[in-house]
Amino acid sequence: MIVTVHLHTILQRHTPDGIIDRLELTLPPGSLMADLLAQLDIKLSSDNLLLVLNGRITDLDQPLADNDRVNLMPAMSGG
Repeated sequence: MIVTVHLHTILQRHTPDGIIDRLELTLPPGSLMADLLAQLDIKLSSDNLLLVLNGRITDLDQPLADNDRVNLMPAMSGG
């Protein structure tokens, strides 16, 4: 299955050709959000990430489907 991933702020990839903030990722059927993060080698813990699937906040145990749209955003805090 193919999932579109939007990487926000510090999760964007810097390459010689420029910044990559969107990519299409091929995952095996039955993959979870946790599998997507593992394949992308994202080092932030899930407590420090906002995981959004098709416009809804979700968690690591969320199953993914073909053509899903995932937004990964570092969680922010302030005062």
